Amino acid sequence: MKTANELFIFSIFLLLPWLVFSNPADYAARASNFDGKIFKNEHEFILLLNEPKDVPTGVISDKETIPESRLPLKVPDFTGDSTGKELFFTWFGHSSLFIQMDGKNILFDPVFSSRSSPVQFAGPKRFTPPPCSIADLPEIDILIISHDHYDHLDKIAIKKLDSKVKKYVVPLGVEKRLIKFGIAADKIINMAWWEEIREEGLTIACTPARHFSGRTLTDRFETLWASWVVSDGKHKIFESGDSGWDDHFQRIGEKYGDFDLAFIEAGQYDIRWPSVHMKPEESFEAAKALGAEYVVPIHWGAFKLARHPWDDSVQRMVKAADGSGIKIITPYIGETVPFSRILEFQTRWYGPIR
Repeated sequence: MKTANELFIFSIFLLLPWLVFSNPADYAARASNFDGKIFKNEHEFILLLNEPKDVPTGVISDKETIPESRLPLKVPDFTGDSTGKELFFTWFGHSSLFIQMDGKNILFDPVFSSRSSPVQFAGPKRFTPPPCSIADLPEIDILIISHDHYDHLDKIAIKKLDSKVKKYVVPLGVEKRLIKFGIAADKIINMAWWEEIREEGLTIACTPARHFSGRTLTDRFETLWASWVVSDGKHKIFESGDSGWDDHFQRIGEKYGDFDLAFIEAGQYDIRWPSVHMKPEESFEAAKALGAEYVVPIHWGAFKLARHPWDDSVQRMVKAADGSGIKIITPYIGETVPFSRILEFQTRWYGPIR
């Protein structure tokens, strides 16, 4: 039986990675938007509990907020390109993405659970099962998390995926979540806005977003939220995470653009939280500010988290981009897209407005 001193030392050993990673002084030295306790957005942030009166929703479809039937799925192809010259991506619905760049496998915000919720018996339920299982996925070189909300950080999925993952890249503070899930601290890289790393031959930059964080009612803003830039020297991509419209898109475009491909959130907007998510027309403005050539709308097609029709966002974004020269790519959920053939994936499979 361990003595009291031995138990104390053992508990400190277990907590050490958490204590080292979550040093407020380190966060403050690296992040100008950390005040010693919480992270902040760069500009005014509005999240309303009560609904404003006499504000139109602006929807262009009378479809239901949840599809009448399961959405069509494709079977992903993870074989990739052995030469590493081709870029492939597969959208799993909502914001979960599998990307192959320079022969490396990158996974963004993997959510495989049936519900976006702290429990699996209540909360927003998936429209359609994921297009593949976690067991179907290959080894993951880098797993990137945008922020710690349940529709982006799925504890069940992370725990099942861990044996396949070499490295995690997360915004400041999210490492505490992963360590609590049982992920080894030495597998995690945490980043502040505008920091860059070189990992697995890829350049990864953590860039701003206008959003918030938290997994309970009492821990909002305690971890950072972010967008991401990934480049392999041949292709440069942007992943927006969750974000309201702000001038950070212009600054990211000035520093890192022009982008070959941008995955931009389009969905789950509401007049009660104008700072939290973009309206589809704002998502298109973000694409222009980034200098994106091709854009894939994400953050839709899986969960009802707002009150607009389930495909209102993508329809409005396609409409906004018409005639602009920016191509909106809308692959089926689970469909693997080779970048060299990207223009073949503009099927508006979600159907016409009715």
